[in-house]
Amino acid sequence: MTFTIPSERLRNVALTERDALVDIAIGIYKREEASLGRAAEVAGITSVELLDELGRRRIPVNYGPTDLQADLATLKTIG
Repeated sequence: MTFTIPSERLRNVALTERDALVDIAIGIYKREEASLGRAAEVAGITSVELLDELGRRRIPVNYGPTDLQADLATLKTIG
């Protein structure tokens, strides 16, 4: 996908391509349209780097009761 943002819309905003991709990735992650791994792929960074960025921006990780139950079940099978 390619899109163009006219420079007059951005005016004095300093935005690199990487910044834009990370912002898009975080947006789709927050809306739960992509997993952490998929959002990291979109941004072109690792999952750990995306987690760091989420922490820096104080954005909570999408982790609910179902995720906890799945993790606990996994731990029971390996431990």
